[in-house]
Amino acid sequence: MAPEPDDTASALAALGIEGVLSHMPGGFFVYRADADEGLIYANEACCRIFGCDDLSAFKRLTGFTFPGMVHPDDIVRVEDSIARQIAADQFDMDYVEYRIVRSDGAVRWIEDYGHYVETKAGPLFYVFINDGTEKHERHRKELASVSAELAEAHVREAEHRSMLRGALSQAEAANVAKNAFLSNMSHDIRTPLNAVVGYAELIRAHLNEAERVRAYTDRVLDASHQLLDVVNETLEISRMEAGHVQLVMAECSLSSAVEQVRRDFAETAERRGIALEADVSGIVHDRVEADVVRLTHLLSQLVDNAVKYSPPRTTVRIVASEEPGSAGGFSTFHLTVADEGIGMDAAFTDRMCLPFERENNTTASGVQGTGLGLTIVRSILDLMQGDLSAESTPGAGSVFTVTLTLRVTHAEDAREAFGRRERTGEVRRILLVEDNELNSEIACCLLEDAGYTVEVAENGQVAVERLSRADPSAFDLVLMDIQMPVMDGYAAARAIRALPDPLRSTVPIIAVSANAFSEDRKRSLESGMDAHLAKPLDIHRLERLIATVIG
Repeated sequence: MAPEPDDTASALAALGIEGVLSHMPGGFFVYRADADEGLIYANEACCRIFGCDDLSAFKRLTGFTFPGMVHPDDIVRVEDSIARQIAADQFDMDYVEYRIVRSDGAVRWIEDYGHYVETKAGPLFYVFINDGTEKHERHRKELASVSAELAEAHVREAEHRSMLRGALSQAEAANVAKNAFLSNMSHDIRTPLNAVVGYAELIRAHLNEAERVRAYTDRVLDASHQLLDVVNETLEISRMEAGHVQLVMAECSLSSAVEQVRRDFAETAERRGIALEADVSGIVHDRVEADVVRLTHLLSQLVDNAVKYSPPRTTVRIVASEEPGSAGGFSTFHLTVADEGIGMDAAFTDRMCLPFERENNTTASGVQGTGLGLTIVRSILDLMQGDLSAESTPGAGSVFTVTLTLRVTHAEDAREAFGRRERTGEVRRILLVEDNELNSEIACCLLEDAGYTVEVAENGQVAVERLSRADPSAFDLVLMDIQMPVMDGYAAARAIRALPDPLRSTVPIIAVSANAFSEDRKRSLESGMDAHLAKPLDIHRLERLIATVIG
């Protein structure tokens, strides 16, 4: 039998610690480690934890036994845990967590630190308890959060694995396409190279036969242009895939861009017996903000394909139009290239913009190309946030439409670019700044054959010194290479613009460089040059550019 409470209190009083135990903030009780596990002492804090006003209420609620204190669903687990901990080390305190049911029916969590001792009165448990409900709730939320994070991580991992599987499939498909491309490109590079080498040998063998030399020379030029197209397209798509291409936005004329592309391909189209027409009458706002280099580039790719795949006695049309009702300073434009060529199957139009894709290779189609032209167009339009659509019928031709929304700047006649006269009369004396002897020789011959007087400076520093010492009217134009020793073209242009004599500092400068990308053009203009022309030097394009700069 457990002693009466007053006997227990007397015993504790004799020890001089009852007052301390009664007023300690945490709960403390003692119970017998026998069959009924009856309590022999409980302090006031125990009563508060269980929501009881006094010890009598606590006894009625719990039966004054340890099992009566523990939630019935937890007692077996708790006593099993205590037994195992004592068996492992009876000198250490055991620790358990369990629920209780307060007098008001609320369920709370208890943290229990107990110690088993052998006494003359029999084995006892001394137990310290405190309400751990808030702590338990925090742990529960933390566990729930961790569980949710693990579940989310599992979902992400599953998605990642799915993405990796998809990426692997795409990589395998891309590898197949790339291998096909390398095979085709090897053919497309070697074919014009073979023509260049072969016809050069034939020219040397027939120097005294003017007609044959002229024909062979034309074929060398055609093969050179084919080879240049392969190099340009391959470099361009490599830069785009690497994310090195950025738009250079500036005010420009849409009609001028269309007319420039028409002029660039007029000679090629005429040589093939193809009529090349352009119509900008549908444009209301001609001045827009755009990357004119990229704009003419994508349009050139479409016109190049149209001319390539069109038979003689057909027409290629470039049409620029504007949707009615511009709003907020923006307007939507359509640039359409229509041909009467061989057309495409509907199945191919779905993959026409994929890298290295061609409906037929060069051998089957008879047309040189890498299959990168439409990929470049699509990449440029992605940068410009534009769209490309195509309608095509095999044997009847194709219609490609580019849709762009551009900021409108100053309104003016959309047809201003058409009928503009090219003027080169004002330019007769040219300072050619070029460090490469071979390039210099070729450029001098082309320019002199076109009627210009040419003087050569081997680097930028020599060019600046010559301009500063020569008569102010000695040169009408400077053609500036970019990559040169001592002083490059950018530094030379800045130095020329800084000359104190306004006649010398304002001389027109055109960059003529193998640096052919849009960023290179931007850097040339920022350094003070008036225009940028990519090598190899095309005398017809140069004369058109001179007319634009001088005019």
